[in-house]
Amino acid sequence: MSDKPVNENRRDAVKRMLGAALAIPVINLVGVGSANAQAAVPADAVAANDPTAVALKYSEDATKADRANAVGPGKPREGLPAAEQKCSNCQLLVPGADTPDWQGCTLFPGKLVSVNGWCVSWTVKPA
Repeated sequence: MSDKPVNENRRDAVKRMLGAALAIPVINLVGVGSANAQAAVPADAVAANDPTAVALKYSEDATKADRANAVGPGKPREGLPAAEQKCSNCQLLVPGADTPDWQGCTLFPGKLVSVNGWCVSWTVKPA
């Protein structure tokens, strides 16, 4: 057995129970946040590992897009500054999906792209 008196074992047990009781709400908050973040992406969204998406360097977030050599070494896409280029102002976007943040694209038939995304085929929408 242990050399600890019964009162210390009881105190340790109470400390553990209180710690667990305090941790449960934090765990639930993290879980709900993750569930909400995942729920924002529709089921028919283009996957990051989709072969076409990989070939076109598609990114759901234009600010994180790999724009290196998008047209050629040192040549950015023309039409708008790189910081303003995103799917929402691309002529390939096909509006009409039920979700305003996700729309169709002629490059990904049957799938949705983020309106804040970008790929190497980005082309400025005519005025």
